Amino acid sequence: MAINVPIITTFADKGVNAAQKAFGDLSKSTLIAGAAIGAAVTAVAAFGYSAIQKASDFNEAISKNTVVFGAISKEVENFAQTAGRAFGISETAALKAAGTFAIFGKSAGLAGKDLSDFSIGLVTMAADLASFNNTSVDEAINALGSALRGEAEPLRKYGVLLNDATLKAAATELGIYSGNKALTAQQKVLAAQKVIFDQTADAQGDFSRTSTGLAAQQKILGATLENIQTNLGQAFLPIFLKAVKFFNDEVSPAFERVAEVIGEKGLVKGMQQALYEMGSFGPGMVSAFKQIA
Repeated sequence: MAINVPIITTFADKGVNAAQKAFGDLSKSTLIAGAAIGAAVTAVAAFGYSAIQKASDFNEAISKNTVVFGAISKEVENFAQTAGRAFGISETAALKAAGTFAIFGKSAGLAGKDLSDFSIGLVTMAADLASFNNTSVDEAINALGSALRGEAEPLRKYGVLLNDATLKAAATELGIYSGNKALTAQQKVLAAQKVIFDQTADAQGDFSRTSTGLAAQQKILGATLENIQTNLGQAFLPIFLKAVKFFNDEVSPAFERVAEVIGEKGLVKGMQQALYEMGSFGPGMVSAFKQIA
């Protein structure tokens, strides 16, 4: 027996060590697998949520343009559908930009076809300016919007110089100004548009001319992927909307009632209220927690 004890002990120690190592390896593998699965689920959820938000933004842009452009809004929508491959602008971005420019056009008294031409022309100009000067389309859109608001500096990097004398000269050529008075806001918008187009002749059509280059192809790819994500989001949007509405109508009020009870009668009463709010689901939830514990 005295001889066997160390043998058994040694064997046992080796077995325990081996088991511990095996469990350790298994635990590490499980953690790694769990982390990978968790990361994948998180990535999918983030993509899905982003797609839903893009779909919502698209719907908002459509709704705004319907109001702004009225009967001519379909023409702008048709333009936006082709903007991805023609100008490297996603459909939503094209709609948003057109809607923004239309606000300035309406303030200048434009309507109908004149208004849609004004907006589409400036969106197209933004794509060409971005292509010609190697900037993002968003940056060009913002610069054009600033110019229409009377801010000349953002467009300087695109080779457009706006000052009072230039604007007055353009307004005079358009036949909307005469004399020495200050330009009205409406006159400035139309004069700025003319100056922009007059001073950017070299840039006009640049995206089309360079559409086979890497920079243009990357913009087209980015716009295409955003359009795809928006379309996917449209499929999930009704489900997400129902979920959000359920939380707003049912869950949030229940939480508010529970919080009120806790504040007035304490935690125990609050937990009882929470179980009551959960109805038949409550006892099952409590039982599940007990089993987990």
